[in-house]
Amino acid sequence: MNERRLALLKVALRLGGLYYIVGAAAHGFGLTIFPFYDGRLYSPYHDTLIALSAIIFSLVLFTIAHDPIKNVALLNVIIVACIVAVIVTIIMVWKIDFTALGAPAKHLQAIVEAILLAIYALVLALLRPKIGT
Repeated sequence: MNERRLALLKVALRLGGLYYIVGAAAHGFGLTIFPFYDGRLYSPYHDTLIALSAIIFSLVLFTIAHDPIKNVALLNVIIVACIVAVIVTIIMVWKIDFTALGAPAKHLQAIVEAILLAIYALVLALLRPKIGT
């Protein structure tokens, strides 16, 4: 694999891991980090579960970044997980009335998150090591 491409993949994985650590802190402590944050939707139980999931996801990303070639199967799982998350987010945007929940800005936030996650999955897929090349 091209060394430059491998280095870019490692950076992308580490940046993703860092993003999810920040997200875990935001959910775990109810912090206002992003302009769309609405404290009325904060739920200690659910946000703690989200924080735990984000920590686990970031640890997996950091693990893959250590040796993407050795961990290519796990990287493939992450790419699929990102695609599934995009689909679930799109379904959520379609089904949930955020205005009725008192947080209309969350609608746009979910759309932005889905788009960014789709781009992230695409970047990982394009930089993914090809087995046998």
